[in-house]
Amino acid sequence: MKNNNDTKQKLIYTTREMIELQGIDALNMRDLGKKMNLSRSAVYRHFKGKEDLLAVIVGENFKLLNNNMRELIGNINDPRRLMNAILCTYYDYGITNKEYYKLMFQKQWDKELYPDLYNSAFIIFEVVENCLEKAGNIRKSPNQSTAIMFAFIHGLVELNAAEHSEAEKGLDNPINLIQSFLDLIFI
Repeated sequence: MKNNNDTKQKLIYTTREMIELQGIDALNMRDLGKKMNLSRSAVYRHFKGKEDLLAVIVGENFKLLNNNMRELIGNINDPRRLMNAILCTYYDYGITNKEYYKLMFQKQWDKELYPDLYNSAFIIFEVVENCLEKAGNIRKSPNQSTAIMFAFIHGLVELNAAEHSEAEKGLDNPINLIQSFLDLIFI
């Protein structure tokens, strides 16, 4: 049984390596099996298909992002500073992990097949919403402010990941944009 779990973990690790070197679009189960000296059927004993394998990786990534958010919450008491840190962390994650970010937020995962992924994404939303609710000094409801905040940060990540960060558009300093955005959220 241990050997079976080791193989599964190695498949996940090797998949991560392949994504980092070649991108998600280049990943396929045949090449993964070849890289690990496994038959295709051996790979499918561990995962139903590419999507199931990627779902495991996305789940791990959400867990990492959730842990980073919770660590900030434990260390920063001021609501505005906390939101600034959360948005900066989120932005940094998206920019430094572009392929994983795409998997997490641009792919529509089936809620019925992958309920844990949906729940993990929603936990991040709830964490931010709860922080804003405790802050109390926001212009809109906590739910609306959180939705606006996620629309903003996803847009900022997308623009910068696509290298649309032109100074003449005011997009060259994401940290300043995050701080200016918080001026719009907080009273």
